[in-house]
Amino acid sequence: MTFHLPLILLMLIPLAAAIIFLYLLKMKRKEKLVSSIMLWQDAAADIEANAPFQKLKKNLLLFLQLLALLMLALSLAQPYVKAKKVSNSKTIVIIDSSASMKSTDIQPSRFEYAKSQAIKIANGITHGNTMLVITAGDKARVEAAFTSDRKKLAEIISSLKATDTRCDMRQAIALALSLVSGKSAAPPNIIVMSDGGFDSLTDLQVSQAKLDFVCIGKSSNNAAITGMAARKAFSGKQQVYIGIKNYSDAKQSFNLELYINDKLYDIREISLQAGSSCQEMINDVGGVSGRVTAKIDAKDDLISDNSAYVYMTGKRELSALLISPGNVFLQNALNMDTGINLARTTSIPPDLQKLDYDLVVFDRVSPPEKLPVGGYLLIDSYLKDGPASIDKAVANPQIIDVSKNHPVNVYVQYSGIKIAKANTLKMNEWGVPIIESNQGVIGAAGIKDGRRIVQLSWNLLESDFPLRTGFPIFIANCIDWVIPVRNILGESIKTGSAIYINVPSDTSSLTITDPSGNKQDFAVNQNPAVFDGTNQAGIYKISGNAGIKEFACNILSSQESNTKPNKSIAIGTANIKSGGKQAYANHEFYGLLIAAALLILSIEWYVYHRRI
Repeated sequence: MTFHLPLILLMLIPLAAAIIFLYLLKMKRKEKLVSSIMLWQDAAADIEANAPFQKLKKNLLLFLQLLALLMLALSLAQPYVKAKKVSNSKTIVIIDSSASMKSTDIQPSRFEYAKSQAIKIANGITHGNTMLVITAGDKARVEAAFTSDRKKLAEIISSLKATDTRCDMRQAIALALSLVSGKSAAPPNIIVMSDGGFDSLTDLQVSQAKLDFVCIGKSSNNAAITGMAARKAFSGKQQVYIGIKNYSDAKQSFNLELYINDKLYDIREISLQAGSSCQEMINDVGGVSGRVTAKIDAKDDLISDNSAYVYMTGKRELSALLISPGNVFLQNALNMDTGINLARTTSIPPDLQKLDYDLVVFDRVSPPEKLPVGGYLLIDSYLKDGPASIDKAVANPQIIDVSKNHPVNVYVQYSGIKIAKANTLKMNEWGVPIIESNQGVIGAAGIKDGRRIVQLSWNLLESDFPLRTGFPIFIANCIDWVIPVRNILGESIKTGSAIYINVPSDTSSLTITDPSGNKQDFAVNQNPAVFDGTNQAGIYKISGNAGIKEFACNILSSQESNTKPNKSIAIGTANIKSGGKQAYANHEFYGLLIAAALLILSIEWYVYHRRI
């Protein structure tokens, strides 16, 4: 506690001394002769008590008067305490709700601790100020609009739940800035509560706001499954790959358990030094179909990334048509899948609608305006109603970014690929960019009306991509993605990603049960139906006329599994340390002291009149 006017407390000394001195003085009385003192004993006692400078006796009135004086003196000194209160008219609290915030190095978890700190800030909202709450998971969400209602803010914050997704802090801060831009006389205050497990945001300008970072977390004790995939080898055998890493500061030993359709298949002992990783390969799991579950029984702070799931299928026969003037690299890559029966032609068959191919590849050949349901690969060709349209021609584009979460890019290295020329793409409403160059998007994908399409905007023969080891992997990924496996148990995706569910045309709704057992009725208004409520890791069950009966969500994110808290974050040109710019405000309470003084004086008056 601190005082604005501490010297006023010196007034206590003379004023208290004066009150005590008055109690020591004897009252002046006139002397009278009486016949007897028997009836005057009470008066004699009173005279004795008021003898000058007699030893001070216990007196309730004296105590109450001194206490009232103390309260008044303290109130005049204007005491205050520094509290984490909001001193700006608008404050935004961003709470990281990603998977790493479920770590239990702070009990009960980092996320729950962050919520408690946010509630403290909400309780410190002063008159005339407002606060808004945003959660930063795979998407930024406004949980509480600007309000000064402390109770409402506390209730909303208390109801928040952490997810198993990655943290998109860029989107959260950009959203916060957009909500306060030009709407606050004073610079708004943005408070980020996170363990710092997100990419640096050096290109994000936040000069128009005061930014504070509160680091949540103490230590890193976590081992995780960082990758899992099932594939067929060229020999036809099915393989399962599992990547594991120890993010702890000490050695970890645990068991890796592998289940096929919930039946234990294999157990392996794993021992990893701090920071090390390993890759486990199950080389031949036979021709079974179904879900493969990998679990590690590590004793760590984050449970969500200790399990992962992937689905396998038995041998399947597919029909594919390559329409191309000639491309031996593409033809060989397609033939590497032993389950594909490939036909080749240089022109579009007139009865393409009736041929019912699983996959059609248009290589430098323009497809017809209308295509039947199926999978399509467009290479240097364009569909009027495709995922993207042509923007402009460019020379020597360099690939600088890819959509790492998209299945067609898994295990494909694009760095250093040389392309003579390409056309940049302008995304349509249902398309998503998957490959981006320094001059624009040159790869796209999308799903619409039962058609799955991957589109590349350059001639493969005018690049060295077909000579790279990643090219056959890319083609294999495209085959797996554009030809959804039929009549299987399910498929696996990353948490936060959308799942595409093929449904019969007469289906109006589905019921989806999440890993926690909560059921959600999901309206179907397109085919395939798109469901993006995948914030938890685990198995989701689908009830209804769906093509699949379940799907699995995995974290598989080194960003989230590396739970070591970062004590500073890079945003714009600043390196902001935890707590370095925390907004404090003076919490004054002299009004309470004045009220206490008045109450004490009222009690003193009552006691005095009771004695009369």
